[in-house]
Amino acid sequence: MFICALISTFAFAMEKIRIDVVGLYHGDVRSQWKEYASKAVGKQLVLQPQPENVKDPYAVRVREGTLHIGYVAVPDIDVVYQALKGSCKQRLRGVVVESNPDPPVLTVEIDVEKIDWDYEPFDDSVYDGWHYDGLALMPRRLEQLGDLTNDLLDELEGSSPQLETALQLTHQLLESNLYDMSREMTRARYRIERQLALCDAPEWQDAAQQLKYQKGMLMRHLFRDQVARYLFVELPMNLREKGLEDYHYTYDNRLDELKSQLAAFPYQLYDKFLNDPVDFLREVYYKHVPRKYLFQLLSGIVLMILKGQVKIQRWGREGDTEPIQLIENLEPLMTPSEREEAMKEGLKVLLKMKDESGKLVINQKNQWAGIISILSFDYGVESTDLRDMCRLMGTWGFSEESGYENYCSYESVSKCSDYANAPFHEWRGTGTAHKRQVRAATELRSILRPKIGHR
Repeated sequence: MFICALISTFAFAMEKIRIDVVGLYHGDVRSQWKEYASKAVGKQLVLQPQPENVKDPYAVRVREGTLHIGYVAVPDIDVVYQALKGSCKQRLRGVVVESNPDPPVLTVEIDVEKIDWDYEPFDDSVYDGWHYDGLALMPRRLEQLGDLTNDLLDELEGSSPQLETALQLTHQLLESNLYDMSREMTRARYRIERQLALCDAPEWQDAAQQLKYQKGMLMRHLFRDQVARYLFVELPMNLREKGLEDYHYTYDNRLDELKSQLAAFPYQLYDKFLNDPVDFLREVYYKHVPRKYLFQLLSGIVLMILKGQVKIQRWGREGDTEPIQLIENLEPLMTPSEREEAMKEGLKVLLKMKDESGKLVINQKNQWAGIISILSFDYGVESTDLRDMCRLMGTWGFSEESGYENYCSYESVSKCSDYANAPFHEWRGTGTAHKRQVRAATELRSILRPKIGHR
């Protein structure tokens, strides 16, 4: 595999690395993988790159003699190739030192002469001709995960890592790292686990074990389903609820172009998403997709979901139909005129609404201050000033001539301008007058959010 110069006969300072092996239930021991894992400690295993693997040309097969046992966990693949490159070897040999039965993970300890930590085994030329220039919709959770991972690595690889800080960051990572299957994140898992394992403190050893445990869980259907539901069901719904449509009307006339860009993504990953979003995540993992391109692909997918352009064939191996229906029933975006009509109808409902005692919820004209705040800050109804906003409410049909007892009046609203000119979360106050404004605002929100979401 590697062309190597003549190796000196001088003794090398050996370095130990630990590699995790997964996938025992897919190899030659699948019929008795639990029994094999329980007796695996002490076994001599060989780590053999498998460039002919159609699923993953960077896969490293693990065998005992002629038996195919499993594969090196994806987060550890980098260091295997770096050890092969640095030591000028075709394969690595090691001993099983730990065995986790469920999910089955074998830890193999290997002595290597040298590790070329700068070696980059992956060839990204496949992405050279690909681009996506649609709306960037990188999930905030994934962005925060990248920041968290970098902070943790800085702490662990610093000159004097602080136990409490590192553990706090590690526990946050353990709760969220399954949501990012990019190459950078799988690579970071190995570095973090390695640093944690170097410390004798029980808390750090336990955290390293939990990371190891997650390696075996990453490809399990249950967890991929969980991530797929977040990315392709919860995220689009949250974006719709926040009124994101205000920001991407301009993409309506480019949907065919953007869809063509997604279809051209290497490895046919967009087609695989349309075929099965859960299996799509496994393909992302196997193809070692860089974070930059993965986020562009995910942004395009979420945009297509928001625009009603996605028709999914299947969801997971059980063929669950619920998430498919949730995606397909995501209501189409409203036009500005449709949003305005929905707000008018919502106001009519609010002005007729009665409380538990049978009294009108809007029983004073100055409660329009709270209403105007919600229309302005939650729904982007623009006006030059408060007087102009009240005139607009008149054109909407809520002036004195409307017939409503508590119509919109500038004279009344101006007395409560502190409420009208501030977003709901900044309101401060107590007493009956404050509670009336809060009631007006919360009831209007409860009417409008199911119809048109909120910003």
